[in-house]
Amino acid sequence: MFRIIEKQNTYQMMSYLTAALYFYLFVMLLFFPGSFLNELGIESTASADFLARRAAMLMLGFAVLVFLGRKVSDSMARQVMAIAISINMAGFAVMGLVEFGRGFANTGILTAVIIESILAVSYFLFWLAARQAK
Repeated sequence: MFRIIEKQNTYQMMSYLTAALYFYLFVMLLFFPGSFLNELGIESTASADFLARRAAMLMLGFAVLVFLGRKVSDSMARQVMAIAISINMAGFAVMGLVEFGRGFANTGILTAVIIESILAVSYFLFWLAARQAK
């Protein structure tokens, strides 16, 4: 069942894609916070833009971590990275749905929720495959 998940090149490819997503979020949140927020139906205010730019630094940190960790062999370090990314993406997805349900975000958030859910499940499967292999 976990054959494709256990392959190193699968993890590397997923890491490239995830790092690109985090880097995209970094750029958008730092340089274009108003545009990014407006696409989600969130009013761009000075306070919201301030928080978006601060969140950009988190995205940059995750982008660097995922990109530099893409070639880490199956180890405890990779398991920790996988579960951390899974929790991060699951948290994004859940919060996106909550805020959509509350009416604070428009349907633009649903694309993000789908991508985040796919990544959350994928990284969870990387983590689970490694745990079951031991």
